[in-house]
Amino acid sequence: MRGMEQAHEKRDAILKTALVLFCERGFYGTPTSLISREAGVATGTLFFYFPTKEELIDTLYRQVKSEAGAALKAGVEREPTVKQKLCRVWENAIAWVAENPDKYRFMEQFAHSPFVSSTAHEEGMSHFLFLLELIREGIREGIIRDYDPALLCSILATSLSGIAPRIIAEKDPEKKALLTRQTLAFLWNGLAADPGAGPRDQETKKNN
Repeated sequence: MRGMEQAHEKRDAILKTALVLFCERGFYGTPTSLISREAGVATGTLFFYFPTKEELIDTLYRQVKSEAGAALKAGVEREPTVKQKLCRVWENAIAWVAENPDKYRFMEQFAHSPFVSSTAHEEGMSHFLFLLELIREGIREGIIRDYDPALLCSILATSLSGIAPRIIAEKDPEKKALLTRQTLAFLWNGLAADPGAGPRDQETKKNN
């Protein structure tokens, strides 16, 4: 049993170390010898778990995408309307990025990277299909613009990369909450077939 725990710890150490180094140095700038040294394992041990650097980055990409998808989906099914479900997804996304800056940076950096296999890319995207279906549901209900659902998902994802750092950088909890509400209202007005109040119908025009 202890041997299995040690094996898991070594594999986990390799993945955690690779995450940081890939973000800092990129794919070519991160040799496996550096990963194994920083992780505190022998190079042979690294290759035992991950025969190639490509397999290592594929595994890491799948893991990060799976974690992100689960985090964004948390609690969504309990929300009664499409607007509130999308609101929950966005709030979850902000929280996940704040708690996992390295994982988000890695996900962004390698989202369209040729170093990640097409299979890993497809598997990674599968964890976000619930968002695509949520948008389709809104279109069917007539509350979201009848645009290409994949396009709308891309717009939301792109918005996150630009907006999340601003919200996370704000130290004042009340101002952070206000920025989140304002963002939700702005994004909803872009998505909505009949733009109006924000997803939770909260006042966003307060003194900064």
